[in-house]
Amino acid sequence: MIGETLAHYRIESRLGAGGMGVVYRAHDTHLARSVAIKILPPERVADAERKRRFVREAKAASALTHPNIITIHDIDATVPSGSSDPTPVDFIVMEHIDGRSLEQLISSGPLESDEVLAYAVQIASALAAAHDAGIVHRDIKPANIMLTSASQVKVLDFGLAKLLEPTFSDPSAPTLTQPRTEQGRIMGTVAYMSPEQAEGKPLDARTDVFSFGIMLYEMLAQQRPFQGDSPLSILTEILHKHQPPLKKFRPNVPAELQRIVSRCLEKDPAARYPSATELWKDLLASQTRPVTFSLSLLRKPRVVVPALLLLLTVLAAGIWFWVQSYRARWARNVALPDIARLLGQENFDAAFRLGKQAEAYIPGDSQLLDLRRHYAMGAFVQSNPPGADVYVKGYLNPEASWLHVGKTPIRGIPVPAGYLRWRVIKEGLSPTEGAFTSYVPVQFTLHPPEGSPSGMVSVPRGGFQFRGLPTVELEGFWLDEYEVTNKQFKEFVDQGGYAKREYWKHPFVKDGKVLSWEQVMAEFRDTTGRPGPSTWQVGAYPPGRDEFPVNGVSWYEAAAYAEFAGKSLPTIYHWLRAAPTTQFSDILRLSNFSGQGPAQVGSHSGLSTYGGYDMAGNVREWCWNQVEEGGRRYILGASWSEAPYLFNNLGAAHPLDRSATNGFRCAKYGTPLAGALSAPVESASRDYTKEKPVSDEIFQVYRSFYSYERTDLKSALESVDDSALHWRRETVTFNAAYGNERVIAHIFLPRNAEPPYQTVVYFASGLARRARSSDELDLELRFVDFLPRIGRAVLFLVYKGTYERHIGRPAAYPWDKDLVISWSRDFSRAIDYLETRADIDHQKLGYYSFSNPVVPVLSAIDGRVKAGVHIGTGFFPESVAPEYDPLHFAPRAKEPTLMIGGRYDFIAPLETSQMPMFRLLGASEKDKRLALFDTGHAVRPGPDVIKEVIEWFDRYLGPVITK
Repeated sequence: MIGETLAHYRIESRLGAGGMGVVYRAHDTHLARSVAIKILPPERVADAERKRRFVREAKAASALTHPNIITIHDIDATVPSGSSDPTPVDFIVMEHIDGRSLEQLISSGPLESDEVLAYAVQIASALAAAHDAGIVHRDIKPANIMLTSASQVKVLDFGLAKLLEPTFSDPSAPTLTQPRTEQGRIMGTVAYMSPEQAEGKPLDARTDVFSFGIMLYEMLAQQRPFQGDSPLSILTEILHKHQPPLKKFRPNVPAELQRIVSRCLEKDPAARYPSATELWKDLLASQTRPVTFSLSLLRKPRVVVPALLLLLTVLAAGIWFWVQSYRARWARNVALPDIARLLGQENFDAAFRLGKQAEAYIPGDSQLLDLRRHYAMGAFVQSNPPGADVYVKGYLNPEASWLHVGKTPIRGIPVPAGYLRWRVIKEGLSPTEGAFTSYVPVQFTLHPPEGSPSGMVSVPRGGFQFRGLPTVELEGFWLDEYEVTNKQFKEFVDQGGYAKREYWKHPFVKDGKVLSWEQVMAEFRDTTGRPGPSTWQVGAYPPGRDEFPVNGVSWYEAAAYAEFAGKSLPTIYHWLRAAPTTQFSDILRLSNFSGQGPAQVGSHSGLSTYGGYDMAGNVREWCWNQVEEGGRRYILGASWSEAPYLFNNLGAAHPLDRSATNGFRCAKYGTPLAGALSAPVESASRDYTKEKPVSDEIFQVYRSFYSYERTDLKSALESVDDSALHWRRETVTFNAAYGNERVIAHIFLPRNAEPPYQTVVYFASGLARRARSSDELDLELRFVDFLPRIGRAVLFLVYKGTYERHIGRPAAYPWDKDLVISWSRDFSRAIDYLETRADIDHQKLGYYSFSNPVVPVLSAIDGRVKAGVHIGTGFFPESVAPEYDPLHFAPRAKEPTLMIGGRYDFIAPLETSQMPMFRLLGASEKDKRLALFDTGHAVRPGPDVIKEVIEWFDRYLGPVITK
């Protein structure tokens, strides 16, 4: 590895090796600093457990910011530069420590008691921070303790660390009980194991205390307390023998230190220190105690006592000053840079936690106060009844410990900025959870357990408005926490649900005709002809799927079950009120959009506004309301097989539709619904048969808004990722055509073709406007990754308002004129950049988009692309400013264009949105095509779609010659 480069880290020398990997010294070429890199050896990569431990080490240590715990800078996997092996190398980047291990120090000779005590205090302080955060190290030994040249301790190797479960009554404190690990599995270093660890019993913080005691004994006695010539004999001594008295090897060890060692090494965990926090306090106190007193001094108390008191005062003041200075240096030199780094990643939760530690050491520091404005916000929380305890944590950090905010009402108490999980607890009432941004006032209503319907969450009353829907006032209601499961629906089937007409209260209508009961019941059968969902067999669901959502049900079946359960299907207003429809990019990352099928309810941690799970993804959910025309019913939330951004779009399907993606959850109302809430809901749409594009003279005025000066791009190659099998990814930046901004572009160059490459410029879906980082490209890449596989390069552009270039909250739909103009200029500047590269074929550029109605605007303005493919596009259903209305640009978009759409698209309806755009496109009739599929808006790039795309680009760009 020496001389090779991993990402931007150049390997310089080998530092050592251990069970978890090889450690190298490296140079960080971005920040010009020395770092240590631990690399998981290739033979370990295939070992899933080793890899989990490797990642666990980075996560556990990075969660603990402490001067005596090694700082983790990064974790990644990439192919070394120049390597012929395409297998990525997994590595952890951490601070480089110029020093030696405690193991080396012990082997070099006896240590003075005060020196041992100084090291012990630092080690215990580090362990106390871990235990306070609910983390048990489980592998404390001298080899995992480093000492810098300034004698500062650094605790390493959290590869065996485990997180303790939080208690129910106080989520902010860890329960010192069973960590999440397999009982009966022995992990750790034999010579430093606790008795309970040796026996494979449940572990808690006290196992680290025992290991610490062995290490402290060894520092003082120059040998371990439990000896043996084999691992088995050592374990026997640990389990059944007491350690020899320390004074046998070290007669002058202070009695207080001997007492501390003995308590650490108690066989019974209950007799040890409860955690390293209490141990650290005892060690710290022993540093301030006088060691011995001469009997002759005691004969002159009037002289000695004042002198001793003065000496002790000076000594205590000196220690206090040293500790405070040390902590202040840590806060300024370590904490503040880390907070700034976390803010750059928009990890407000971690920045807030670190900031709280720093505030205790440097209160009023101007730099800290400036950073604090970015990571902390004042919370305003009320509860009914008041006096409830409120806890928070970052939405994307569901495994983190809860932070206690205070008791309601809360006015202006700081919490992490951004999107948060909230938990509210009051004795005698059911706890409640929710997800809200920190900058909005939050109101919770707590209910007694006996007044809370089982398995449902409470949604409070309030006004609600969504897109073009009318504003409504909703009373409080209950909504199922999870989607209705197979097990629940089986009760309905087993109790004759398909035979009891009293549950089926709505006429069965198909193609405008009312069907008979017998006709419909003959259709509501499983794959074997038994009554039940379309996905079942022999009247039952597959074994082991009790807690999976029932799927393959029609609207009528969902409504009948709700009647059976004494509930209702939620109206679209109630469903949308309970879902985070205005801030949902985070929920998409924690929800089931796998494309692999439904998941067990609640197994994904995507939490909705008022405590529901799986409202995004998994199965799409039937709602009560009918579409005003066509007889369809709304079905919301999107499914595992659909594009994530469809989560908050108003989808609809025929009520007899029994697709495998169809499921539901139920609502319960305290009062009868107002008629307007359950009435059909109109899908307002423009009538493009009555609208005409503007004249050429007026269009030239509109076009002038998009012009820009072609100044120097000043392009830069920011990074290269060679880890993928089918492509090489380059990330570049160049100057935007406005302001002082830089445009980011990810270029995927195919491995199976020779330059100059045909290149397709991609315009991402609505997901890109809600994501915050290019690290989230994976959700979008599945729509485009087939292109580099077949030999075409893809330029994945980070447009204004997307990914790292987001503009606060997701841009409202439809977008404003200035944003569309920025997109057009970004698009054109990207092509300007491609024309500077010799490895790109400038005459064979394509344009590809997913769910973007402004595609005619970009192509009409630029005109350099030779072929376009657009999935899920069409004219806006709403009125927009004429300066960017695609109606006026479509006739001027001349390139050959393939539109791919769904016949049942509710967002861009076929007759009122897709067809009008297709007819007006400026390409000749032979050079444009509308390929339709029997789907809704999200036409996934399956084999048939991919075939259409490839054939279109082959036809107009020419076939690709692959290696």
